[in-house]
Amino acid sequence: MKNKFLFIALIFLTACSTPAPLPAPTPQPKPTLPPPTQAAPATAAPTAKAASPTTAPTIQSVVTGKYLMAFHACDETKTNCRDPRNHEVYLAQSDDGAAWKMIPNWKPFKGSVPDVIRRGNTLYIYTASSEVVKYRLDMGAMETARIKVNGLPTGFADPSLIIDSEGRLVLFMLNGFVPNGDPASCPPNQTTCEKYMDAAVEVKGSDGTEFNLESGHRATVTLGSEFRSASDPDVFFDGKQYVMYVSHGPSVTVWTSNTLLGTYARLTNLSTNLGGVPAGYFVSNQYWTYVHANENGRAVIRRATHAALSPLTAANFVTVITGAGIGLTPTTKVESPGFAVNVP
Repeated sequence: MKNKFLFIALIFLTACSTPAPLPAPTPQPKPTLPPPTQAAPATAAPTAKAASPTTAPTIQSVVTGKYLMAFHACDETKTNCRDPRNHEVYLAQSDDGAAWKMIPNWKPFKGSVPDVIRRGNTLYIYTASSEVVKYRLDMGAMETARIKVNGLPTGFADPSLIIDSEGRLVLFMLNGFVPNGDPASCPPNQTTCEKYMDAAVEVKGSDGTEFNLESGHRATVTLGSEFRSASDPDVFFDGKQYVMYVSHGPSVTVWTSNTLLGTYARLTNLSTNLGGVPAGYFVSNQYWTYVHANENGRAVIRRATHAALSPLTAANFVTVITGAGIGLTPTTKVESPGFAVNVP
């Protein structure tokens, strides 16, 4: 694991650099997808005006893959990778979900636990910096803006985005604040507690910068003897139901609901000690599950393909992204996969 659970104090200290703009992609045929567009594991902060878009020369046909993956990386030989302020965000693309390449000329920016989603001709990348980075693919322009969640006084961690039937972004998150502690775990000297996976719906016209917290909890996870932490909710549609993955350190549980903003009930343990911080997708009657895991002393991103939401084994997983394989150094950790389909 990346030890990705972020302290709220660090969240508000994080300074996010604005990346270079991305050019317009060649249009791709739109595949058959479930009703929402899923993306994959950013923290709210006071509202601020978005920066004015800035333009840059466009290099045609750069973002052409069917699928996108945001992840953060850190070279352990150069910095303290336990500090999320030292993480940098990268974006890769793929046509089959297995072979990934870095977006050409990608300029990484400071951030941790990223998630990416595409709506129209804009890529939205949310991180634990409390900002959203937006790339206008049709204009070769970019901007950054602070995000705000109305009704959430204590902050949140681990955002995951999906688009609802009205075209609004829906932000799933770990809702919690532990003073001087890990928001994914119980407060110090407390052996059991509850963790809440909540959702907030985009305010129309805010372009991904303002959300209203939904009442109630989407999932309630009790910590104690079985799990010591819960974090990184990731939600997608499998054609019949909405599926939520929840990370418990290097393990993943599955929760389901008939509606996007309904109550999610625990279904099963999907994987145990095989990797955490999951991202999921369903296509052609098959689930794709991405996690990051330790391999030969380095964090890598792995994928399992499976026909059912039933317990997986190590044999189900194949490594799809490594530091060296994606064009970084062999000593670079790659963590926290955030998955999206690259269609408007």
